[in-house]
Amino acid sequence: MEATEMASPIPTTLKRARAGLFVVFLAQGAGFALLVSRMPTIKDRFSLSDSDLSLLTVALPLLAGIATLVTGSLAHRINSQVLLRVAILLEYLALVTIGYADTLAVLLPGWVLMGVAFGTVDATMNMKGVALQQSYGCSIMVGFYAVYSLAGIVGALAASASVASGLSLGLFLTGAAVVLAIPLLATGPWLAAARIQRPTEPTTTTTPTDAQRNRVPWLPVVSIGVVLTSAYFIESSASSWGAVYVHDTIGSTQAVAALAFAGYSAAMLLERVGADVVIRRLGAPTVVRSSALIALVGTALVVIAPVAPVAILGFALAGLGLCVIAPLAFAAAGRLDDSGVSVARANSFTYVGFLLGAGLIGPIADLSSMRIAYVVPLVLSAVVLLNARRIVGPTAAHDVAMRDGVLSPWK
Repeated sequence: MEATEMASPIPTTLKRARAGLFVVFLAQGAGFALLVSRMPTIKDRFSLSDSDLSLLTVALPLLAGIATLVTGSLAHRINSQVLLRVAILLEYLALVTIGYADTLAVLLPGWVLMGVAFGTVDATMNMKGVALQQSYGCSIMVGFYAVYSLAGIVGALAASASVASGLSLGLFLTGAAVVLAIPLLATGPWLAAARIQRPTEPTTTTTPTDAQRNRVPWLPVVSIGVVLTSAYFIESSASSWGAVYVHDTIGSTQAVAALAFAGYSAAMLLERVGADVVIRRLGAPTVVRSSALIALVGTALVVIAPVAPVAILGFALAGLGLCVIAPLAFAAAGRLDDSGVSVARANSFTYVGFLLGAGLIGPIADLSSMRIAYVVPLVLSAVVLLNARRIVGPTAAHDVAMRDGVLSPWK
């Protein structure tokens, strides 16, 4: 391909689709944060025990993970654009239902709907993001996750403000749902340009490579899934247990301990803002290996930290290193087949990692100590580093073009 052809401007339809996906990632990140940040209100309203609340907390990612497994196929039976828009509106309907629920008979169906809709949106938006990145011909996926991270922080702050102002859960979630639904409806038609291809049936002229892509094999997805499970285990251990570790094991105050996950999240957000540009300039292989090494150093600091600042720095480095792993892993899954099914399957491994991270650190700490329990994230950081090649593969042609100055990294 001629350099002038490769440097051609990005079509307006693709730019609009990218903007539309930014809105989806924003709405998804905010929706989840709005709910989990008001969990204490739900606990008090229904007089739930800690065990009851744990069951509800675990049910969300479990339901979402199950939903992602069928989303890949469903997106080809139902127009993916329609599926995404309907699913995210159902997610906000679930939020409103949960907000006004006054009995378990109302809460539980809303909770199930939230989990299923969240997983469907999660898988579909990643499928569309990967498809759009392939149309762009350069890295744009990490930017979507930057918006997701920012939305989570804003959603949590909004939830905190709603509690401080005495706003009821129902009014808060309804108001937030309406505010977020407006841009979703307005930009929804733009997503049509982020097309997910339908899998084709093998024919007598199909080559062995084509037939393999049509079958969408599980084994390569599992290889990518190992990396995603490891990364999300580390993230879940930081979000669920980081503050407990810094407070109980290192002996800091609760105020300082709260900075553990804050440092992790802030570092992840800051790095994601510019990561796409760095990937375009240096290439995905270099960025992934460097990031995985940073995450390994960070988790090692957490394990050996003698004082709180060292542990908080470790959590921040872990967030800095892991910020690109999920977006690039989904991009790798997208290279396995053109239909997006592999992306949806890979997405299910994120929930496996989240559940294991939240569920295993505590029991391991009970049997030994919290410091020993955090050796598990350290080992999994090494797993991510050793398997980094699985989520980059051969250097893509557009990466070579980037280094030769053919493509503009600012498109």
